[in-house]
Amino acid sequence: MKYANIKDNSFIIKLFKIIFLILTCILINLIIFFLGDHKGPWGQLNFIPIILASYYWNEKGGLIVALILSIINCIIISGSSVNAFINNITTISFKVLIYLSIAYIVGFIFRKNKNYQQLISESYSISHFTNLYNTNKLFPELDELILKNEKFYLVFFSIINLEEISKYVDFRITDNIINYFIDKIYSHFKNENLYSINNNEFILIVKEKDSQGLEELIKQFINKFIKSVNINDYYFKLIIKAGIAFNDAKKIKATELFNKVRIAADQGKFYESKLYKYDTKFDKERKLYNEISSSLSNAINNNEFSLVYQPIVDIKEKKITSSEILIRWYRPGKEEIGPSIFIKIAEEIGLIKLITKWIATTSLKNYQDWQKRDLEMKQSINISADELLDDSFRDWATNLFNDNNICCESFGIEITERVLSKDNVKLNKVLKELQTRGYLIEIDDFGTGYNSLKTIGEIPFDVIKIDKYFIDKLEKKEIRVILSHIINAVHEIGGIVIAEGVETKEQFKILQKLNCDKIQGFYFSKPLSPENFYNYCINFNINTYL
Repeated sequence: MKYANIKDNSFIIKLFKIIFLILTCILINLIIFFLGDHKGPWGQLNFIPIILASYYWNEKGGLIVALILSIINCIIISGSSVNAFINNITTISFKVLIYLSIAYIVGFIFRKNKNYQQLISESYSISHFTNLYNTNKLFPELDELILKNEKFYLVFFSIINLEEISKYVDFRITDNIINYFIDKIYSHFKNENLYSINNNEFILIVKEKDSQGLEELIKQFINKFIKSVNINDYYFKLIIKAGIAFNDAKKIKATELFNKVRIAADQGKFYESKLYKYDTKFDKERKLYNEISSSLSNAINNNEFSLVYQPIVDIKEKKITSSEILIRWYRPGKEEIGPSIFIKIAEEIGLIKLITKWIATTSLKNYQDWQKRDLEMKQSINISADELLDDSFRDWATNLFNDNNICCESFGIEITERVLSKDNVKLNKVLKELQTRGYLIEIDDFGTGYNSLKTIGEIPFDVIKIDKYFIDKLEKKEIRVILSHIINAVHEIGGIVIAEGVETKEQFKILQKLNCDKIQGFYFSKPLSPENFYNYCINFNINTYL
């Protein structure tokens, strides 16, 4: 066992100190003996082992070595003569006194210094917020448990809304809340192995508990805070998130186990009191999130993005009339990340406007290149709610089109149904204004959100894009009936219907019968690079697909 090895190593170190000290004493006194210089500078070398012993074992060790060296020096000074010993009794007594004094003083200083260092180390190991041991104490103790192959659970608690209470109620009550919470942990878990990460996060080491029993105990503890608690005449509902991770005698780093239990508590809704177990899938997702969020800005600067275009075929006109612009991120030396992942992250960290500006600028250049080669092709760009509601972003887009003499009718603004949950009054006003300027307003993923009927009744639009979910189920009569009603309703108010995700001839034929206007999907073409898209459009013949 590794723990046994550590004990063995500790014994070997002690033995090494003793042997080293003995050899040092022997060597020094041999030098003194052969040189006959016990009164000169060579005689002062005996202070080296005395100081070493005082450093290793404080006053006690120093005094023992000092006495031994005093006896050796008596022998060296007197030789085999009793008279020589009597004649040098004053010198010998003085030297013994010096040795013992030095041993005691130096040992005392070393001991006090070690105690002082220990106090400093102890202070670094105690949280000033909670008076509990912190990670400086936690990590060594976890390492020791892991090395001993012990099985144990690590439980993490976080008071999510403590900072808000401190800000908006009374910051002076924070200490009382913390003390209240700590007392509840001690009384509920009957466990002293509690550590503080900061003022609102705590770690508990739990042994000799089965998983199910411990989880139930934690849930009972969390439920204690479902109702408001009364502290200093204030009533609070403390939101407690908990995470749990199990160490099953595996050789894992303490910091890794610590991160696992904190990652466990990161799951779920932020303001929800609940217990979560460590999940490797969630861990990978968070790592990917952090990797992407830290790389997106550089990706824009390093031009790592590219655009592809998926053709949209007008069934009645039997030709390609437009395309949807899609972005791709090819990361050098790393796996490709789909737009459904990195676009969402870009929205969360505030980089989506930079990406959309890059898309608009790049697509405009491609559009102008096709114009020069006699291809007029409408394009649709996905726009987020924040961008639509941002006056400065809309002004930037307007200037971009004006400066390049591009007609607004050539570009469609594609929004998803989830966008419609944002400030609907202002959004409606913005969409109507954009519609008036000539932009086509397209509602993407129609039918999968809660706002589908509301979209038809209240939101200004020109195009509805039926989600692939319905296209995949066209063999069901119920789905065909629903789609038929949607298509007829959109037509009656002057809109156009595009079916997304069409992959088979059978789907295409059914949509024809349902009077769908346009088709987009792999049945006609996958998304294409700008040059391949141009060639596809030039050579397109719908008879190939009929």
